[in-house]
Amino acid sequence: MGVVTSKSRLSLQQTAAEAAYHRCWYPVALSAALASDRPLGRDFLGSRVVAWRDPGGRAVVQTAWCPHLGADLSVGQIADGRLRCSYHHWSFDGSGRCAHIPSGDKVPAGARIFTYPTQEAWGLVWAFNGEHPDCDPPRIPDADETTIAFEVRERGRRSWDTWVAVSNGVDFQHLQTLHGIPRVSMPSELQVEASGIEFDIESPYHRQHGRISGTNVFAQHLRMGGADLFMMFCGAPIEPGKSSGFLVVGVPKDQPERLPGVLAMAERLNDEDAPVLSSMRFRRGLLTASDRHLATYFKYVENFPCFAPPQ
Repeated sequence: MGVVTSKSRLSLQQTAAEAAYHRCWYPVALSAALASDRPLGRDFLGSRVVAWRDPGGRAVVQTAWCPHLGADLSVGQIADGRLRCSYHHWSFDGSGRCAHIPSGDKVPAGARIFTYPTQEAWGLVWAFNGEHPDCDPPRIPDADETTIAFEVRERGRRSWDTWVAVSNGVDFQHLQTLHGIPRVSMPSELQVEASGIEFDIESPYHRQHGRISGTNVFAQHLRMGGADLFMMFCGAPIEPGKSSGFLVVGVPKDQPERLPGVLAMAERLNDEDAPVLSSMRFRRGLLTASDRHLATYFKYVENFPCFAPPQ
């Protein structure tokens, strides 16, 4: 049983050992990177996970440490449809149960590894930080995988917390000051739910339907000049102040030729944010009236539930 806490802390000063992370769906890896014949290791939520495919091709994400002596299971093998530890060949099934010990000894009652609820969507393997999901995996507003052509990219390690980066989704001022977008509109209000924040903007220049899922995903549908484009910026904490990054971009299915341009625009926005996010020492600071949506987001983050999975 993991540890559940009701509130998070707006701080970059936690250590990996003391941190409980938000109960969110987190991207672990590209679906295309998950092979059927070998496991994949990732640093994740202050620890490490192993991702692999079971005999039915289903993605599985589990705690990487073997309960025998603590070997990293991601350097093991897939054998007989199970995840096998390289050290002493203890084998684990998709539920996390130790199903075989080659020495012939009785399998200890506690010989199991934590298995994260796992789904695949938008070309990514997602793991939920909890024993049972509170919500569905993140979505892109007004789109699904059958209605748009999309591409997904892994952006590597980032020197910031995911929830800090996601605040940019409702920091409408920075679109003008940092990104140089000349005409910026703000929504009159944010629709705050237990596991997300949503907003709509209608202006003479564009339409924007944005959504924050958990504290680690910002997705949006933009219509500008009669053209539709879709973006999802997402990541997962590695440890406090460090995270992974992924990017999904899309266009209507009959316009795939527009994908390279949309991808270039999304990567440019990421690259413009990076020097600020990677060098800042985040603080709530002195918020003004124009920061009201940021204030709403920070309150949402402060009250977001956390979970510390068993290691």
